[in-house]
Amino acid sequence: MNKEFLAQVYLGNTVGDYIRFLLITVSGTLFLLIIGIILKRRIKKLDDRKEAAASAAVERAAAGDGNLDTGKPHKRDFSGTLLRFFHKIVLPLLFLGVLAVGLSQLSFQNSVMTIVNGVFTAIITVIIIRTINKSIEISFTKYFSRESLNSHERNLKPLLVLVKFIMWIVGLIFLLANLGFDVSAAVAGLGVSGIAVAIAAQGILGDLFNYFVILFDKPFELGDFIIFDDKLGVVEKIGIKTTHIRTLQGEVLVVANSDLASARLHNFKKMQRRRVVLQIGTTYQTSLEHVKAAPGIIREIIETVVSFPGVICDRSHFKGFGAYSLDFETVYYVPSPDYPVYMDVQQEINQRIYAAFEERGIEFAYPTQTLFVKKNPDGQIIQ
Repeated sequence: MNKEFLAQVYLGNTVGDYIRFLLITVSGTLFLLIIGIILKRRIKKLDDRKEAAASAAVERAAAGDGNLDTGKPHKRDFSGTLLRFFHKIVLPLLFLGVLAVGLSQLSFQNSVMTIVNGVFTAIITVIIIRTINKSIEISFTKYFSRESLNSHERNLKPLLVLVKFIMWIVGLIFLLANLGFDVSAAVAGLGVSGIAVAIAAQGILGDLFNYFVILFDKPFELGDFIIFDDKLGVVEKIGIKTTHIRTLQGEVLVVANSDLASARLHNFKKMQRRRVVLQIGTTYQTSLEHVKAAPGIIREIIETVVSFPGVICDRSHFKGFGAYSLDFETVYYVPSPDYPVYMDVQQEINQRIYAAFEERGIEFAYPTQTLFVKKNPDGQIIQ
């Protein structure tokens, strides 16, 4: 190439300077694009392999194989996270470095340099904000994946949108400040406006804060059956302001997060087993022999339940003398939180106790009164 052509000066730089800038920028960008394509294909391959392993595990479980090992899920998850980190965060930063190295080959006049610096600052700001937002997103997703809380990822999206929006606002103010604009008035205005909005929206901010409490403290999750106050149902959605609960009647109950965070909750999904107290009363005409035998009969029935395995009888006793019955109390455990399972077990126990008592002639008590009448020697009733 002609040396005279390379030595020509435009805007304070020679043609050779511009060529070096283009070579560094274009070659570096192409190299990073190729690396990005390779990483993207590798990530897709890992995702496909993970999905195939999960499908195979489900098929083995359906076929009766209890082994749900999918290979090395933790190692693959770590590799996928690392690759995503390089693809979404490291590559943009490397592109920023390539652009900086390329621009270092050029020098402009003050007026042109101001424009170049402004464009470069805008690019830096966009890349940094995208990097921060992507880092937050990956960190949150990895946290919930590690804690086996994938159901919360759907509820995390509104929060991530809010955080990203705030980061873009902060980045815009930073960019304007670096471009020479006076942002002190805007920042002060935002501060005053923020105080006014906070005072006017205390309830909304309270619900937002309690959303974080629910998100990280995890008193309940999606799909949990909960009872609070006199309401009960299955959690369908956990939003920034409200939580949606599907009641047993079928309608959706929308409850503010503040109300749920301050209420006493019964979370039945977290229950490992159900404790049942069984109360039975027999008549006072029950013989002593049957009174002694009744606790053993009840215990044997509970320990041989066939509708659900693993039912444990804790105790069975002749509790005391009631107003119209001899009272027996039995405590047993059903190793399942499901209410239909509990009802199946309870039904079987009740039916077998009824049959056993009927076979032995033991009568169940019900509210009765015995009237004793006193007569005089003439046979008249004495009042």
